[in-house]
Amino acid sequence: MVVWLINPYGPIPGEAWRDYSFAMMGDALAKAGHQVVWWTSTFAHHFKTQRTEGWEDRLIQPGFVVRLVPSPSYQRNIGLGRLWRDIVFARKCYQRGQSEPKPDVIVYYENPITLGYASFRLAQHHDSAVMFDQMDIWPELFENAFPAPIRPIVRLCLTPIYRNRKSTYENLTGVMALAQPYLDFPLGIAPGLRAKPHGVVYNGIDVAEFRRLMQEPLDLPNLPAKREGETWVVFAGTLGPSYDIPAILEAARQFHSEQAKIRFILAGDGPYRPLVEAASRELETLSYVGKMKPEKLCSLYKLCDIGLNAYSKKSNVEMPDKVYDYTAAGLPVVNSLTGEVSRVLKDHKAGLQYEAENAKSLKGLIGIVELKIRQDPTKAMTTVAAWKRCLYRTGH
Repeated sequence: MVVWLINPYGPIPGEAWRDYSFAMMGDALAKAGHQVVWWTSTFAHHFKTQRTEGWEDRLIQPGFVVRLVPSPSYQRNIGLGRLWRDIVFARKCYQRGQSEPKPDVIVYYENPITLGYASFRLAQHHDSAVMFDQMDIWPELFENAFPAPIRPIVRLCLTPIYRNRKSTYENLTGVMALAQPYLDFPLGIAPGLRAKPHGVVYNGIDVAEFRRLMQEPLDLPNLPAKREGETWVVFAGTLGPSYDIPAILEAARQFHSEQAKIRFILAGDGPYRPLVEAASRELETLSYVGKMKPEKLCSLYKLCDIGLNAYSKKSNVEMPDKVYDYTAAGLPVVNSLTGEVSRVLKDHKAGLQYEAENAKSLKGLIGIVELKIRQDPTKAMTTVAAWKRCLYRTGH
């Protein structure tokens, strides 16, 4: 078959980041004998840089081409610049895609604000099968970024987007999602999808490769040596309003006032970075190590004891990649998200739940895990501290 993958997000093969789902799809489909073209943006969302000027086709392997579509830049993940990039990307995909030979199937992720022009309408033009990959809940996420009193007005303005999304769902050939709640979402809006191909495909992680990278040396001049008996709590991600950064900083302050042997290690970048940097200068219990490449994060996790999956209440994320990272590293997870990730961590005894935006709750849960680690590491198999102790300290 001729398969078009259409998604302006995600690192492409060869870039220094974890394997992205569309890159893995392209690789698998090409190896199965199909001809795959992934239409994506010249602007790299993860790195906030332009990959090239103008259109460019890059051969990744026989049968798999990445097509770079000229798109404008932006710096904020939530803002008008990102929306404009998505609109420009959709328009250019639609204009060029109409003149290209017909694909047999289009698999896509597209911002609903573009009304399907990057992909769904192309599929209609070519009379091709079309499958949507539900990777988040949008525009609800955009709507939640506004203050609560004006959200009804924002939702009213987005009415045409919601109506178009419903119509799109009803006319898909199939749908897949990276978590069960994300799959339930389109199935609830368009129940007819239940009679069509649908399923959950977790992002997952290459555990063996992750653990190989954990053994690589780590050179971080701004990271102090770990003290005897000290517990390291790590958060790696965007330092922005979708994450529970204020609660992390407040918990670090409380541990600092108690002179606790706890250290928070924060890695990443974003609008809260100045607050994090100021706190790291003030508090003995917090270190900021900047933005790190994924392979270097693996080495950092080897030194840590607890992973923070800390999101604010406004987030509607399900099964984020950092949970795969933390568990691959053998770290117990202290988590704020409800939904599927909470259930998975509970079922596998791999983490504990704290209340989002509640520093006292976060501090209390970290204290429980830290106490279990200090009291009796040999019995950690029955606690949330099990994974690291089993995998790395006993050699199994």
